[in-house]
Amino acid sequence: MKKLLLALLVLSFATMAFANAQGEGASAKTKEYSIFLGYEKDDYPQAGTIFGNWLEEKTGVKIAWEFIVGDLEQKVGLIAASGDYPDAIHPRNNGHILLGANALIPLNDLVEAHGPNIKDLYGERIEMIKKPDGNIYWFPQQMPYGDVYRSPNPGHGVYIQQAVLESWDYKMPKDLDDAVDKLIAYAKANPEINGKKTLAWSGQYDSWRWFGTSNIPHILSGHPNDGSCNVDKVGTKWVATHYWGTKDEYESYRILNKVHQAGLYDVQSFVMSYDQYIASLTGGNVLAFYDQDWNFQNAQSLLLDQDQGRWYIATTTMLPGYEPTILNPPTPQVSEGIGISVSCKDPEGLMQYFNFLADKETLLLRGWGREGIDYMVGDDGVFYRTEEQVERWQDVDWRNEEYGADYWVNFLWITAGSVIWDGKNNIDPGNQPSLYRMNKRPAEIEALDAMGIDTFADIFPQPDLDRSVYFPAWTITIPPDSKEGITNAKLDDIRRKNIPLLIMAKPGEYDKVWNDYLKQMNTVPQADIDALDAFRQAEIDRRVLVATGKPNK
Repeated sequence: MKKLLLALLVLSFATMAFANAQGEGASAKTKEYSIFLGYEKDDYPQAGTIFGNWLEEKTGVKIAWEFIVGDLEQKVGLIAASGDYPDAIHPRNNGHILLGANALIPLNDLVEAHGPNIKDLYGERIEMIKKPDGNIYWFPQQMPYGDVYRSPNPGHGVYIQQAVLESWDYKMPKDLDDAVDKLIAYAKANPEINGKKTLAWSGQYDSWRWFGTSNIPHILSGHPNDGSCNVDKVGTKWVATHYWGTKDEYESYRILNKVHQAGLYDVQSFVMSYDQYIASLTGGNVLAFYDQDWNFQNAQSLLLDQDQGRWYIATTTMLPGYEPTILNPPTPQVSEGIGISVSCKDPEGLMQYFNFLADKETLLLRGWGREGIDYMVGDDGVFYRTEEQVERWQDVDWRNEEYGADYWVNFLWITAGSVIWDGKNNIDPGNQPSLYRMNKRPAEIEALDAMGIDTFADIFPQPDLDRSVYFPAWTITIPPDSKEGITNAKLDDIRRKNIPLLIMAKPGEYDKVWNDYLKQMNTVPQADIDALDAFRQAEIDRRVLVATGKPNK
């Protein structure tokens, strides 16, 4: 009874504090700014929202929203051509159209004069949002905050069935060689699952999704998903190198060849469509594979529904000699965001409004809601939600129409995995370990408890946040009709042809197939390969310079 009375008092005081804050208007006169947001959203409620009304009372600012309807690029083009702009514009990835029309003002001086919270929010990363001319034209959709990043999902890795890991007492394999030996032994002891032949390893090879097989030498040598090349710190410089033709590639497919020699590699994976790959996983008879979690979520959900232990857990399995440093660092989203237009008559006032959005109290209200009402704070300072609070916050209608902070979520926001200024709590409640577990099924909770961890990412080393200055390299765009693009296509064609041959090599013939593969690679002139490597390195250098203001050396 005492606990109940205490909870009611806390709730009452929190409500009073929030109501008092609503009455502390920044000005008796309300200013109005127009914002075009390039996202499809419901019209902002006429009566306002809990968060929006609080924000209006605190700042004295009312927003006239316009959201995208129809084709975004066409709409941004029309806005740019009109010469009559909203006060602020978020064109998503069409900012170049507005820059070409000289529709956006530089924000540097405004940030210096009116943006202390914005400077605190971005820290040294503010350099990353400057264009080549040194100016800031928009605030990104999201950016990492601070130097602690905690995402509960590993994102990618060697996935092994829960039932298999359970049979190993959740002891991680020493390396890929060890994992393959144990998977072969498990498959031989369990030759059929769900009436189908047990397969120790599968992959995918369909179109661009062949990364599930081709990227194995890259990822399992301890790299986050740069995709197209390895990027490593050499001294103080980030250096890009290709990974085909290396000892890591040799070892990767030699070890997978052992699975084939045992008759347990899913050789149909080389000709499967993506849909067939997903269907094969849902059969429950595939023990392991490398993939990215978003790519097989449909299969994972179905397997969890079946509750037979045939769903998958990311493991720390690497090539011999490498640490599992594969968690992807946060990716700054600097290519799109919200800017102030040349039509804005009061850019100083709008910058002050943006600065208030970057205030720590406002950020918490945007992400977590109201303390004591939408979330609780434990004695240790860790935020949590009761089941009732979780249920209400998961009600999309309530969250959008009544609370309403989601209207402001697309700018001046923090990357979901970022830990806030207290060093304890995620900005995104969904990444908070306690809430992460509340959304998991009983089978997943049992596995987490058996592994002695709060989230499935906890078995991996924390991501290297220093990589955020360039990451990820797979977004480096090589013009397909350029010399480098043609060279890259040739090398990919040779790899695509030979990787299946390496994995399916006959006993005693792996080295012969490998040497033939290298001969084909050597038909591509070394000068062309060097030019391709230099192209990627130049883009890494450019990104580092933009992000840090210092040369990559």
